[in-house]
Amino acid sequence: MTGKFATLGALFLLAAGTVGCFNSAAMRQMQEANQPYSISPSFELDRNWRIAILPPRDGDTELPALYDRAGLLLMKPGSFTLIDRTEVARILLEHWAGGPHPIDPHSASKLGRQMGAEAVIIVSVTQLKHDDFFKDNPEQRDARVFVKIISVRTAEALYYAEGRGSSFEGPEAALHDALAMALDLSSETEKARAVRT
Repeated sequence: MTGKFATLGALFLLAAGTVGCFNSAAMRQMQEANQPYSISPSFELDRNWRIAILPPRDGDTELPALYDRAGLLLMKPGSFTLIDRTEVARILLEHWAGGPHPIDPHSASKLGRQMGAEAVIIVSVTQLKHDDFFKDNPEQRDARVFVKIISVRTAEALYYAEGRGSSFEGPEAALHDALAMALDLSSETEKARAVRT
């Protein structure tokens, strides 16, 4: 009789363990699906990338502070080397005679090659507004940005992310928070380096 209970107990533990593994794997897949970014299998984060940041824009307005913030955030994980801003500006001045043009993956790839980059980053501000609920605080802003990293060699989108930010310290702080969310590659970089070692 004791042997039957031991066998049943072992089967119960095996079944519980299997269900637990399934649930944790299913949970992990659900968490990954809910991340505000997508990464191409071609984006090797375990190596260093030469990247050019195209000037972030909100409509027709260039946002230099957001450019600086993007550079700082990209260099933190140690996977990116930035093309100098003056070189980017020089190439864009030649390309944008008559004013800025929309940049598609093909033109981003072409610009990146001219800059000596392996990838180009485009930051698009899609929302920057005051929430009427906070009418007593005129500095409150909600921001939303999209970030795309494009391969110069293939014009493939290597990384695409959405970032959201909210601040009571004005639009620049809200945009910085949104960009920080979109460019949080630290966990992905750590995973890629762990796989390599």
